Amino acid sequence: MFLKRLLKPAKSIKFKLSLLYSGLFILSSLLLFGVIYAYIASALTQHDHEKLLAELRELAIEYADGGFRSIQELFEIKRRFHRQHLFLVRIADAGNNTAGIYMPVPWTEFNVDALEKHAPKPPPQWIRLSAIGGDHYLDVASIRVKGGYWLQVGMSSEERDNILIRLQSTFWIIIGPMVLFSFICGWILAYSVLRPVRNLLSAVKSVQTGRMDAHVPVRGTDDELDELAIHFNRMLQKIASVLNAMKDCLDNVAHDLRTPVTRLRNLAENALQTPGDVSSQHAALASCAEESERINVMLNILLDISEAESGMMQLNYKDIKIHGLVENVVDAYSLIADEKPIQVRIDGDNALTVMMDPDRMSQALANLLDNAIKYTPAGGYVSIRFFREENHIVIRFQDNGIGIDPEDISRIWDRLYRGRQSRIQRGLGLGLSQVKAIIEAHKGSIEAVTEIGKGSAFTIRIPASD
Repeated sequence: MFLKRLLKPAKSIKFKLSLLYSGLFILSSLLLFGVIYAYIASALTQHDHEKLLAELRELAIEYADGGFRSIQELFEIKRRFHRQHLFLVRIADAGNNTAGIYMPVPWTEFNVDALEKHAPKPPPQWIRLSAIGGDHYLDVASIRVKGGYWLQVGMSSEERDNILIRLQSTFWIIIGPMVLFSFICGWILAYSVLRPVRNLLSAVKSVQTGRMDAHVPVRGTDDELDELAIHFNRMLQKIASVLNAMKDCLDNVAHDLRTPVTRLRNLAENALQTPGDVSSQHAALASCAEESERINVMLNILLDISEAESGMMQLNYKDIKIHGLVENVVDAYSLIADEKPIQVRIDGDNALTVMMDPDRMSQALANLLDNAIKYTPAGGYVSIRFFREENHIVIRFQDNGIGIDPEDISRIWDRLYRGRQSRIQRGLGLGLSQVKAIIEAHKGSIEAVTEIGKGSAFTIRIPASD
C-alpha cells in the first residue's frame, strides 16, 4: 500500500509531461552541444592547418634562399623571441630518407622515424602520425623544394585537444544542474498546461455531488482546451435544462393528470355501485375508454412539448415544398370544413421549399387549421398564405372567426390553458403549446394577432434553407 502511494505521483500525466519536457530539453541541449563542439573542433583544426601551411611556405622560401642552414638560423631567431618553436621541420631526400630534422623540445611522444615509411604528399594532403601512448597526433604537410628534396612541417594536435577536453569537462559539470533545472521548468509547464484539465476534473466531481451549476473557467486563449471547456459548459447547461424539463414535465403530468384520473375513478366507482344495471356499466366503460384515450393523448402531447422545450426533440429535416405540405393538411380537414361549411384557401408559390421535419410541422399546421375551423362560424373562411420574407419563410393562417379575448392573448401558449372563448369547444388546451414548441424546435417563431368578432391571424416564421 505504501509503495502504491509512493508510485502514484509517478503515474500522473503531470509527472510524465515533466519527464517529457525535461527529456526534450536535455536532448536539445546535447544536440546543441554536439553541433557547437563539432564546429569548434573543425574551426581549431582549420586554424592549426592554416598556421602550419603558412609556416611551410615561409620555410620553403628560406630553404630556397639558403638551404637548411638558413632554416636553422630562422629557428634561432624565433627561439630567441618565442622561446619555443611549435613545429617539427624535416628535410627528406627523393627516397624519403631524413636529411635533416628539427624537433621542438621535449617532443618525445612522436616517433618521427616513422615518417620515412609515409611517402610525402603535397598539400592539400596530410600525413597524420599518432602519438606514442597518447590520444593526440601530429599533422604533417609536405612540399617539394629544389634539389628534389621534400620539406615537411608538422604540428601537434595536443593544444587543441586540451581545449576540447576542457570544453567537454565544462559541459559535464553544468549538465547536472541543467537536468534539475529542466525538470523543474517541465513541472511548471506541465502544471500550467494541465490547469484546464484540473478545472474540468473539479467540475466533473461537482456534478457527481449533484451540483449542476458547476462550470469550467474559460481562459480566453482560443486553443483546443478552451474549446473543450466551452463545449463542456454547454453540455452541462444542456443536461441541467433537460433535468429541469424532466422535473417540470413530471410536475405538469402529476398536476394535469389529477383531474382526468379522478374523473376516471369516479366513473368506475359509479359503475360498481350499480352491479345489476348493464347499460350503466356499459356507458361507464365507454366513458372510461374515452377518458383513457384522452389521458394517453395528453401524455404524448406533454412529452412532445417537454422534448421540444428542452431541445431534445428529434427532427428529421428534409427539403419540403410548402404548398404540398399545406395541401395535405387541408385535405385531411376538408370533410370537417365542408360540414360547417367553411372555405379554406391556399395562396403561395408552388416552388417554395424549406428545410423542416414534415411530420412535426404537419402536426403544428394541423393544430392551427383545426382551431381556425373550430372557432370560425359557418360560412366563414380560413386563408393559408406562405411566402419568403428576407431570410425567413412565412406561413400565415388568417380566419374571420370569433377571435381571442385580449385578456387571454398572452396566455394562449401556456399548457392546458383555455380562454373563455375556447371553452365552448371540446379540447385539452395543449394545441397551441405544442405548435409553439414545434416551431421553436425548428429555430422559428410564431405570433398571434386577433380581434374579437373579426378573427385571428397566426404567423409562423422559419429560417430559409439558403
